Amino acid sequence: MIRLLKNLRGLIWINGICKSRFIPSKYRYILYKLGGIKTARAIIRANCLLDGDGENVEIGEGVRINLNTLINCRDKVTIGKNVSIAFGVSIITNTHEIGGKERRAGAHKILPVTIGEATWIGANATILPGVTIGEGCIIAAGSVVNKDCEPNGVYAGVPAKRIRDF
Repeated sequence: MIRLLKNLRGLIWINGICKSRFIPSKYRYILYKLGGIKTARAIIRANCLLDGDGENVEIGEGVRINLNTLINCRDKVTIGKNVSIAFGVSIITNTHEIGGKERRAGAHKILPVTIGEATWIGANATILPGVTIGEGCIIAAGSVVNKDCEPNGVYAGVPAKRIRDF
């Protein structure tokens, strides 16, 4: 019963009312907070989808999340202070082990994602399960981050590799 109520909260409140274009971006974080998401003052644009338990999401002060961002929060997602997330970014916490020849998508597994303070994630980037992005990083548009990123670097490509230091 509790799981059903959480699912309804996610469908109706978090992924219905909160993501509406009729809610001003600078106030949307308040509605997310009422829905159980741990968030400080943040600018969250319309059409952001949270797939999973919103209570697994922690959003720091000064964060900006642009349109059409997907946060798959089956496990903990921590977004540090002053992070900028561009249009269409996907943050994923669940995946599968490689299975046998009968079914290649094997056992389900979930892993947390952490994004360090003052990081900028470019448009349509994908952050995969278990990744920690260090403080002050730039993740280039369209990159796929499948491994941890050390602080203060630019990461680009598929898979993302460090291409510049700060």
